[in-house]
Amino acid sequence: MRKKLEIKSIIKKILTLSLTLGTITSFIVTFIITLWEWIENPGSIFHNKNGTNWSFVYDTAISWFIPTFINVTLISAVFYLIILLLKKFLSK
Repeated sequence: MRKKLEIKSIIKKILTLSLTLGTITSFIVTFIITLWEWIENPGSIFHNKNGTNWSFVYDTAISWFIPTFINVTLISAVFYLIILLLKKFLSK
């Protein structure tokens, strides 16, 4: 019974940390890249004399947020699991 509680606790810690890191990192990266692209405005696709093309800004933001979120979340979960396992085996 104690092992099940320990495993649930570890899974909860891994999910909490990795999802938090994935979300925060994705928002920061997405904001920076989208703003950079909007300022650079290659071929006037982000804004022109008629205003901002919000659908293109949205497409760019989503195309950066989703892959960044998935990658950072998975990588941080694996690294955190490795750290926890190393701590457990080295403490024996």
